[in-house]
Amino acid sequence: MTSSLQIHKGFSLVEIMIVLVIFGVLVAIAMPGFQGWVRSTKLRSFAESFQTAVQTARAEAINRNAYVELVLTNSAVGADGNRDANAVTAVTTGTAWLIRECTACPNIGTAAPAGNTYPYIDGKVLAEGGSTNPPQLNASASLIRFDGLGRANAAFNLIVADTSAAATPASCSLAGTGPVTDPARVCIVVDRGGGARMCLPDAPATHPSSCARS
Repeated sequence: MTSSLQIHKGFSLVEIMIVLVIFGVLVAIAMPGFQGWVRSTKLRSFAESFQTAVQTARAEAINRNAYVELVLTNSAVGADGNRDANAVTAVTTGTAWLIRECTACPNIGTAAPAGNTYPYIDGKVLAEGGSTNPPQLNASASLIRFDGLGRANAAFNLIVADTSAAATPASCSLAGTGPVTDPARVCIVVDRGGGARMCLPDAPATHPSSCARS
């Protein structure tokens, strides 16, 4: 009785090289889009962090029945031994935020006199982790002040973008021309009533996330 010889054929080196080349081409095509998506996710995370800070500051003002300020800063955020939050410089491009009570503010529209102390409530450094390319923030004002009814001292816009040139807070009140691409710019819009919402400044007026929609 004779037995048949079975020949097992594998992949040739040429076939493996072709597969690797095709895989490399597909990765090269997909990589820019994936990187843009990752960047957009980071920008949105920054915007959500600030939106949470707005809601926290407003809630503290209502709970304390006092004036509470949310300050944008590039200074070290924290409080000294007396829980004092004076040692910060407010700037519209600050990448950190500080929440403090303004015990000496005479009204919602007037800052405290020079030399006043501010009890520390909360704060966070947004540009954490040693990022070499952090998102760029820019706001229409360097701080928001809330009263005991939760009202803001003025309407407020803040934009989070991939570059400083794209971070223009005025864009947060306009309709974009579309399309919305990655990395997408994100706005936080605060009205005089203290309500905060997120929107996309590049979205057209018909888009549900357009900044032009109320």
